[in-house]
Amino acid sequence: MKFYNKIFAGAIALMAFSSCMNEDLESKFTAGGDEGTLELNVEVLQPARRDVSTTDFPVVIKDASGTVVKEYATVGEVPSSIQMSVGNYTVESHTPGNIAKSMPSPYYKGAADVEIVKDVNSPVEVVCKMENSQVTVNYDNEFRNVFSEWEITIEDGSNTVMSFKTTANQSSTVYWYFGDGGVKQIVVNFRGTTASGNTIAARNVLTKNQSSQGGYDDDEENFTGGDLITMNFAPTESTEGKITGINISASVVFDETTENITVDVIDVPGLDDPNQGGGSGGGSGEEGSITLNLPNDITMSPGNIPDASKGDTYIAASAGIKSIKVTIISDSQEMNESLADLNTNFAVDFLAGAEVVDNQNLVALFRSLGKTISVPARGDREYTFPVGNFFTLLQVLVGNHRFNMTVTDMDDNTKSGTILIKVVE
Repeated sequence: MKFYNKIFAGAIALMAFSSCMNEDLESKFTAGGDEGTLELNVEVLQPARRDVSTTDFPVVIKDASGTVVKEYATVGEVPSSIQMSVGNYTVESHTPGNIAKSMPSPYYKGAADVEIVKDVNSPVEVVCKMENSQVTVNYDNEFRNVFSEWEITIEDGSNTVMSFKTTANQSSTVYWYFGDGGVKQIVVNFRGTTASGNTIAARNVLTKNQSSQGGYDDDEENFTGGDLITMNFAPTESTEGKITGINISASVVFDETTENITVDVIDVPGLDDPNQGGGSGGGSGEEGSITLNLPNDITMSPGNIPDASKGDTYIAASAGIKSIKVTIISDSQEMNESLADLNTNFAVDFLAGAEVVDNQNLVALFRSLGKTISVPARGDREYTFPVGNFFTLLQVLVGNHRFNMTVTDMDDNTKSGTILIKVVE
């Protein structure tokens, strides 16, 4: 069976199995009419920050099949004890409304499982965690005296950016949803006009320091829900007294703690002015004008699939990206046959080298497999290629699969690298 078809056959079998299992579970706990009681408590997990009332949080109780069996508009309307049929349930609660990418306030959400036993009062505590992150930008008096106007945009790899424009306030705050699992890095763009009319621009990549600790479930690597990110902007002055740039310092305090987590601020060479082509790195004729940050080689198995973010490959080119070629070399015959099929069906040739830039066929391919991927446009200065999108697809193909990547910039400089994904039984 070809790789492409095997994926769908496996998915259909899994759905059929899940359906049968859900029916069996439902019949077990609904039969007989035995009952117990549920006693609910909803709270917010953040003792170090703010006092949050959960009184207006809606509550939903679902049975083992996912069917809503009880719901309350607010926690305040929930009775002290709830009569329930014997069985297994999930109780969910959250801030009123739906989470949005950008919000003026925090959004909390939590869920807990509970088993109702006959004639027993079963307490359940739903602990709601902060789903979005607080992002604050600060401008000191020196900054405000130097710049007459400015705009700061912050990118997280999605199609939406945070934007902070000239304001009378000394700081601005937004609550931002980085998505499930968070992101490894955020990109900060600054462009400002000084009182004398000069334009200052900069572009920086922010990552958490790998030695830091903090985050729900000890997530030390990603920017994620519960992070309180603070960025401070200050002008850089030369020895002649002229303003030559902008300095950014940043820190994170996780919402449950009071410990500052270090944020590394990395200047992107040659990208000082996002509106100028090439910058100082353009036309250098050296591969140093291209950044290709490949993840470490990965070993995986069907029962041990790493998080997709472990395969993120960050690419930057000061002169702009002209081409990204991805070639897959595998010692698995089935893998090679499947790649040939993908070329036939979608015109994406990973065997000879698939072009990523402006390749909408690649977008269509992954969409058909239930995956989302974006592709860069010619001239874009950075891009993250999600090698991790292949993880769930590769898990059934034992062997060594090498992803060779070659990046070419608009000045025809090139840089190449390889990541090995080894799949074992």
